[in-house]
Amino acid sequence: ALSLQGCLGIGDSSTPPNSTSITQNSSGKQVSVTQNLFKGKIYLTIDHNLWVIDGDNKATELLKNGNIYDPALSPDGKWIAYVAMYKNYSDLIVIPSNGGPQRKFLDGNGHFYIDSGFPKNTYYWFVQPSWSPDGSHILFLSDLQKNFVWASLNGLFANGYFLDLQVFSIPFNNPAATPQALAYASFGDGGDRDASFQPGHSGSSQIVYTHYAYDTKTGTQQVIQLFMADANAIADHPGTYTPVFDSGIPVTPPDTQNIQPAFSPDGNFIAYVRRESASSMGLYIMSTPEGVTANPNDQNSENKALVPYKSSSHLLSSQYVSQPLWSPDGKQIAFLEYANSEFDLWLVNLSYNAKTAQYKIQGSPVQLTTGGVDGVSRPVWMA
Repeated sequence: ALSLQGCLGIGDSSTPPNSTSITQNSSGKQVSVTQNLFKGKIYLTIDHNLWVIDGDNKATELLKNGNIYDPALSPDGKWIAYVAMYKNYSDLIVIPSNGGPQRKFLDGNGHFYIDSGFPKNTYYWFVQPSWSPDGSHILFLSDLQKNFVWASLNGLFANGYFLDLQVFSIPFNNPAATPQALAYASFGDGGDRDASFQPGHSGSSQIVYTHYAYDTKTGTQQVIQLFMADANAIADHPGTYTPVFDSGIPVTPPDTQNIQPAFSPDGNFIAYVRRESASSMGLYIMSTPEGVTANPNDQNSENKALVPYKSSSHLLSSQYVSQPLWSPDGKQIAFLEYANSEFDLWLVNLSYNAKTAQYKIQGSPVQLTTGGVDGVSRPVWMA
C-alpha cells in the first residue's frame, strides 16, 4: 500500500536541488520552492499567511494576517477571495490581486442567545470559496440555514441546529443579496465540502462537491461520495428539494470513500482522492458524467452517473495525498502530501491516451515545496 513512498520522498527531508528558500515557518523550518517545474502562479498559505509562487523563481507574501484559509482567484485574475478564520466564526474577504484594501464580503460575526431554553447563536462559518467560470458569483460553504429553514422538516430538526455546511453562491457585484443554496447537506454527518463550478462549458451550471451522509439502511455508517448538481435546480424548483430529497446526484459509489474533486480546466475530467485502505490513499481521474443532474433522484440517472467512475485512471497511491489541483493547461496536477511531519506540494506530469480515455503519469512525482505549507487550506493554480 505504501509502495510509492520512495518516489514521493517520504523519509527524505533534504532540500531538492534548484530550490529557493522563501520563508521560515512557525516550526522553525525553512520553506523552499522548486519553481522551474511549472508555469503560472500557485496561491497557498504558510502559517495561514497568503503567498503566491510562480515558475519564474518569484515568491511573494501577499498578506500576513495569520488567519487566512482557502485563497481563490477570480477567472480574470483581478480578485482574490479568501476566508479569515476566528474562534466562533469566519469572514469571507475579497482583495484586489495586485494589492489594495481588503473588502469584507460576508461577515460571520454574531452573538449567543437563549431561545425557548435552548442556546443558539448568530455566528456563521464561511469556508472554501471558489468562483463561477464567468466571475459573476462566488461559491462557498456555510451553515447559513442552521436556524430557520429546516426546523420543521422532521423530528430530528425540531430543537437542533442544522450545523452541517451546505453549498451557496452570491453575486460578486451584490454581496448584500440573499445567498442562494446550490446543494443541501445530509443532517448530522459533516455536510458538503470541496465544491466548485464546472469550467469550460458555456452555459453550464453544474457543480461538483464531496457529500457526507449516513447510509440509508442503518443510519449508522458513514458514506462519503462525490456528488454533482445543477446549481440552478433549487432556485428553479422552489420547495422540491430538501436535505432528504437532494438536488445532487452521486457520481461515485457508496461503498468507497471518495473526496476532494477538482475539475480539469476544460471541465471534461475530475481529479479526486480515493481512500484505498486504512493506510493508503489514491489519486484518480475520471471523465465528468454528462446529462445526469436534471433528474437526480431517478434510478436510471443514478446508474448513468456512476459509469465514468468505473473507468477511472489511477495516477498514484500513498499514505496521505490530498487537495489535487490542475495546471491551467491541464498537463500537470499538483497535490499535498504529508511526510516528515509536514505537508508539502508535489507535482506530476500527465499524459492522456485519447483511444483509451486514460491518464498516466509521465516520469516520477516531484516535490515543489519543502519545510511545510498549510495542509488545511486549499491552494489554487492560475495562469
